[in-house]
Amino acid sequence: MIISLGEALIDFISKDKLDFAGFPGGSPYNTSIGIARQGIPCQFLGRVSRDMFGIQLIDYLKKNAVGTDLVVPTDDPTTLSFVQKQYDGQAQYAFFANGTADRFWKEEDLNSLVLPEEAKMLHFGSISLTQEPCGEILTNFLLEKASHLLLSFDPNIRPSLVPDREAYMERFHKLCKLCSIIKLSDEDLEWLFPEISMEKALSVLMTAGISLIALTEGKAGARLITKNRTVVSPLYDLPVSDTVGAGDTFHGAILTYLYRKGIFSREGLRNLDEADLKELGAFANKAAGINCHRSGANPPTDKEMDSEAFSLS
Repeated sequence: MIISLGEALIDFISKDKLDFAGFPGGSPYNTSIGIARQGIPCQFLGRVSRDMFGIQLIDYLKKNAVGTDLVVPTDDPTTLSFVQKQYDGQAQYAFFANGTADRFWKEEDLNSLVLPEEAKMLHFGSISLTQEPCGEILTNFLLEKASHLLLSFDPNIRPSLVPDREAYMERFHKLCKLCSIIKLSDEDLEWLFPEISMEKALSVLMTAGISLIALTEGKAGARLITKNRTVVSPLYDLPVSDTVGAGDTFHGAILTYLYRKGIFSREGLRNLDEADLKELGAFANKAAGINCHRSGANPPTDKEMDSEAFSLS
């Protein structure tokens, strides 16, 4: 089993100027959907509202075979994200999140929580870690109750949602020492390490103890990096509707691949050879390419990954 920890929200995606359509979203939420659609057992761990949006978020998890046993229900409202598509399909975000469910974790929400014995991996990240007090509460939870699992981190930086850069960077470095896998974009890396080169920044992450770095670089594809190897994986170049959920789908595909291979340790990650990394990158890029081919965060199923309908030839 893989657990995905973080926010669940509604993405309102523009069709034309002020014409928006709503989709279930939130980075760790999207990742859980992507994992479950590949047939991997997955539980979503998040604080979800009882309002009309929260009800739809829970229903969508269940529809996609994501477990909801770890969901913490609350009367706080659901975060709303408005997404404006740019000419190239890239997304610009505006968040309405004051007093919302995913921002107001309390220690008592997690004190009695027991993670399932069958859990092998835990994925976490994104905007919940940028806010107080929930960022500190979730970090303490990971340190105290999840450090025995293979941990995977996606910072998914939204600069406008980071109220205190210094405090966030302190937390970021603490989490890098805890996790085995980090997935981030080139934009994330530039924001996190503005004073040094990208190559130096990657070296800093590896020195922190991370065993696998997955760096997405837009149209340049992605790099899969371990201590001894770097593999460049080209973009899976289908026509793009929008890029919402692309990184989340990519990350979910990475965890799916590793789960199927039975890789649940730092040693297993370090032992990935060049052929493994090429296969991993191709699988993750194809999943992200299919997601971008349609509107909103909509990761492919295992059957769609094998379908001729999404072939490049």
